[in-house]
Amino acid sequence: MLLRLLLVCHLLLAGFATAATLRLAVGLPKPPYVEAGGKSGMESELAIRTLQLAGHAVVVVQVPQARGLAMLREGSVEAMITLIPGASSGLYYSQPLLYYRNRAIVLQQSGIVLRQITDLSRYSVASFQNARLLFGNDYTRAVESAPSYSEHADQDTLNRLLLNHRADVVISDEFIFHANQTQQDLQGRRPAVSSYALFGNSPRHVGFRSDLRRREFDTALLKLKASGEYQRIVQRYRDKYQLPE
Repeated sequence: MLLRLLLVCHLLLAGFATAATLRLAVGLPKPPYVEAGGKSGMESELAIRTLQLAGHAVVVVQVPQARGLAMLREGSVEAMITLIPGASSGLYYSQPLLYYRNRAIVLQQSGIVLRQITDLSRYSVASFQNARLLFGNDYTRAVESAPSYSEHADQDTLNRLLLNHRADVVISDEFIFHANQTQQDLQGRRPAVSSYALFGNSPRHVGFRSDLRRREFDTALLKLKASGEYQRIVQRYRDKYQLPE
């Protein structure tokens, strides 16, 4: 009887450990990747489902990026999405969860054609914050020679600059651009745009405090992809926001 009781306790403890709670930091809303509340959005849902496959009950904490990193370093959360390797030292980074699609976007009616980064020097350009740090010297030289160049933290500002002809080119993740409500005019029409892949896609990772949790995540991510669920989640948000292929 004692042995049976010990076995039952062992199984219960093992089940509890398998379903241990993991606190995941998620950034502020950035559709289609992160939606209000942090529990939905393409990137949020992929991370949550992968962590669940790894055996975790996930608690989402939605905070600004800088606060999330501070919480991760101090141990208030165990993981955080939307990171690039080197975002903070002492963390363990997963395999890429997905890739952001950085593009140079223009209104089709402008007739602008961009074949290489140096072409940006001929136009007024607006970009997301810290783009010069991400894209390197060729980009920096081009935009420094442009008639005007500005960087903005708010995607809504980038969309408005392009739609109101205050910028010839905006540099943005094209999914974020298309998901933003101001990607349409006052009558709700979507203006035709052209996107130019002048930059490589940018991988985004989940950062962990524990290498064990990171390895569990990578294994579960492979399972999510093999099952087809990964692509189903992606396609659902593609359909929801009418995202380009």
